[in-house]
Amino acid sequence: ALLRKFAIREDREELGNNTGPRFKSELINPRKGTPTSYIAKYISKNIDGRGLAGEISKETGKSLRDNAEYVNAWASLHRVQQFRFFGIPGRQAYRELRLLAGQAARQQGDKKAGAPVLDNPRLDAILAAADAGCFATYIMKQGGVLVPRKYHLIRTAYEINEEPTAYGDHGIRIYGIWSPIAEGKICTHAVKWKMVRKAVDVQEAAADQGACAPWTRGNNCPLAENLNQQGKDKSADGDTRTDITRMDDKELHDYLHSMSKKERRELAARLRLVKPKRRKDYKQRITDHQRQQLVYELKSRGFDGSEKEVDLLLSGGSIPSGAGLRIFYRNQRLQEDDKWRNLY
Repeated sequence: ALLRKFAIREDREELGNNTGPRFKSELINPRKGTPTSYIAKYISKNIDGRGLAGEISKETGKSLRDNAEYVNAWASLHRVQQFRFFGIPGRQAYRELRLLAGQAARQQGDKKAGAPVLDNPRLDAILAAADAGCFATYIMKQGGVLVPRKYHLIRTAYEINEEPTAYGDHGIRIYGIWSPIAEGKICTHAVKWKMVRKAVDVQEAAADQGACAPWTRGNNCPLAENLNQQGKDKSADGDTRTDITRMDDKELHDYLHSMSKKERRELAARLRLVKPKRRKDYKQRITDHQRQQLVYELKSRGFDGSEKEVDLLLSGGSIPSGAGLRIFYRNQRLQEDDKWRNLY
């Protein structure tokens, strides 16, 4: 009832008695899966749709892989932070406790395993839960769920950064942990690291490495390896893209309709880079009126408008017009542009 109230509060008058478009709840059917699998599938839907290319949404009739892009765009537009934990103790304090437990184990190697690390038993119980990796016990030892942060027993400690940033301000950095029921702070970052620019390897810099797409959560493996695992053919020249020349009409139709929007955009970009092949005897057919109009427009631009220039343009050629631009005739129009800009 509480979730339903928040889901329909903005459009309550418009919805009337039918609140299904904004909120719908039903009991979980064990035959379809467990609650964990249900949540995991919806997280996959909203991250990148990986593994859902073959499934169609019952609501939109489109591929679930494409729906992930729409969800991310909607969340970005409305500043919705998806899959964000709330109502639990800070995860950074959990990480710092695990770091502290590892440091203590190395320094106290002669002590028995499980020996107390902190003097306060309540704080040491929280550290033991974090060290064991039991997040549920860590939550309960910190005070439970939906407890304000000011009541947590262990919190992350910060300090002012000594070195200013490029803009002259002093930011904060993690120092360790602290507790309102104990005095002082415990440092877990004794070694201060500094990011510096990597030294340039002359031989590596001189080598032509080629362009490579940045790694994301969806392509965290080399591109060639991903494509090979998906059953794509590799040609003799090392191209790992799918060879559509071997497909018949039905296979090509199914392949094009199974592509995501991102893949279709990449395909369209590659097609724009292909220089159209012209037959040696190729020549655009225009009427006498269009030919006279072309001659007049050439003269208005400072050209002779001779038969040679007209035939060159009708054959798919171009004439330099200065400043690195060229004029060419396409779709019954005289255009001026850098004709081969996509080939650079």
